[in-house]
Amino acid sequence: MENGRKGNDMKRTLYRKICSRRFFCVPYEMFRWTWHQCTGWWPEKTAPWYRLGSRPFRPGVLSPADSRGYRIRRPLYRHEEVHYNLDYAVRTPGAVKGIAFVFFMGIGDYLYTTPVWEALKKKYPQLPFYAYVGAQFDRNNSPIVGKLLAENPHFDKVSYFNGTRHPLIWKNYDYESVFQQIPPGFLVVPVYYEYSRRVTHRVINLLETFGLDVPAEPPVPVMYFPSEPAAVVSEGLQTVRSKMKGKKGIVFLQLDSRGSNYIYPHVRELAEGLIGQGYTVISVTKGGPTENPNYVELDIKKLTINQTWQWLALLKKEFPLYVIAVNSVFWAASAGLDLPNLGLQHWVDKKVHNLWYPNIEVVTNYYYPFLPREKQVMAPPESYTHFNRKIVNYKPDWVLKWFLEKFGK
Repeated sequence: MENGRKGNDMKRTLYRKICSRRFFCVPYEMFRWTWHQCTGWWPEKTAPWYRLGSRPFRPGVLSPADSRGYRIRRPLYRHEEVHYNLDYAVRTPGAVKGIAFVFFMGIGDYLYTTPVWEALKKKYPQLPFYAYVGAQFDRNNSPIVGKLLAENPHFDKVSYFNGTRHPLIWKNYDYESVFQQIPPGFLVVPVYYEYSRRVTHRVINLLETFGLDVPAEPPVPVMYFPSEPAAVVSEGLQTVRSKMKGKKGIVFLQLDSRGSNYIYPHVRELAEGLIGQGYTVISVTKGGPTENPNYVELDIKKLTINQTWQWLALLKKEFPLYVIAVNSVFWAASAGLDLPNLGLQHWVDKKVHNLWYPNIEVVTNYYYPFLPREKQVMAPPESYTHFNRKIVNYKPDWVLKWFLEKFGK
């Protein structure tokens, strides 16, 4: 027994070392994919309440915190969609003491999950919900998600774990250390979703993943604010109010994306153009005209992301408020706040309909067949330059033109 455990530890350590370096990881995953294709079968240890793709739920019994049931690795991007049958998992009264949800995602990804927790809590009100969040910043994960979960009334406890991202397959995130933290009898549920062309919407897919009822239209993100805003929020309100005399409204800018490692290079020019048209500009992206009295640059060290959203929700009650954002956090946030958004799709992503809501007018240099035609602003070649082979920079005068056409009236 002891030798077997040591052998498994050695295999796990070797796998981590291989996957920590892309140079070794790519050929290793290519080999796994080839072997999977040749044999047509790949051994997987899955809990009886998991389902991969269209496979039926497997019979058998695993204890709720048995890590053997959760280490699912798929070669390359062949990781099939995960479905949970939580009704099956909690079918025996008292056998499951609570549910431990494991998060390894960004802030925007978390926002898309918020309708799920409300629905699950209504379905399982007797079970406490614990959240376990990756403690490090990486391309998959932001620990700020933990702070948002702490303000979500459906979760009873939030903790952090040290995990490791897979350089190719985000679903193969290493969250093994969670099993050392969870209480006895808790069910461990990693928060997975599918991101592909065949998915109609991220929220719809999440509801399907957790076996919940699916509405005709995807629910918007849900945000939770304290009844009394923090002092820093109230101060921010007063600051903006003092700048609004004779203004048409407020334009909020979010022009950087952690996931694509992109920062829009024309923040100053765009902000000055909007100010010239009679708007007050608030930006969470640095690089604007801070010397201009009609420009406010947010200090994210003073204002949390949830306080920023509450600030915008309160400003919306007093002034016309618009968003210009690259495809990142504020696509989901603008939908939750019900704000008109000129969304700059700065790279071709054929799965972008997974993230879209009707409040977003999508600026794009590529036609997306799964988005409504009337919601796409087609950018001609002269309206953008190339940031690199994948990403484009939309020229600020064109962005201003599109904004005025859509929202200026």
